[in-house]
Amino acid sequence: MVGSGPVPVRFFEDERGGNGGGGGAIRLTDDLPRLSASVQGTGLAEEAEARWRLVETAWQLDLPRAGVAVQADAAQDLLFVEQDRRIRRTSLTRVRAALNGYQRGCCFYCQAEVPLTATDVDHFFPWVLKERGEMPDADGVWNLVLACRGCNRGERGKFAAVPSPRLVARLHKRNNYLTDSHHPLRETIMLQTGVDTEARASFLRVRQQIARDHLIHEWEPVGAEADV
Repeated sequence: MVGSGPVPVRFFEDERGGNGGGGGAIRLTDDLPRLSASVQGTGLAEEAEARWRLVETAWQLDLPRAGVAVQADAAQDLLFVEQDRRIRRTSLTRVRAALNGYQRGCCFYCQAEVPLTATDVDHFFPWVLKERGEMPDADGVWNLVLACRGCNRGERGKFAAVPSPRLVARLHKRNNYLTDSHHPLRETIMLQTGVDTEARASFLRVRQQIARDHLIHEWEPVGAEADV
């Protein structure tokens, strides 16, 4: 179930009867092994483990839902929370595994299929803005995406350019997905960017203007197609 109804592809059928009894079973469909053999399937187990570790750690630390402020260390591909006044890190999971579900095994920018192990964790609005003191929150989960190495650091990669308005709209859609789907990072995204869709859109507009004011070039991947 996603939202108010079932997804079009089913990975199992519940044949147990009305109240879960009556001699039936949970039957796996042929779509499950097909998924596991696909590009997306290569990171499925790691993604599921990442989501569980986010939830389990919140329970262990006895954190309220609204206080689960997950932070990111993109250089180490690590999500973590800080405990008590000594600012002690508790490692959670890898950034790549936690963010992989929305992108379905594809580069955020060019949409090409790429195995999870071959992706880079990229700062959507370039990290140089944080380095210069213009965007102190650039390491937030809201600003991290998974990119193929060509888009991130290839000959025609993004580097320190400003993502196009179309890509900013895509980031807004991704962040809304993480909140609307009750992903374990939901509360973190809301704390970082706003509690509703309009607040999150306004947040990104401000960041986009900061990037335009301090960086020169706008960027899109070569041969980019319009979003559907």
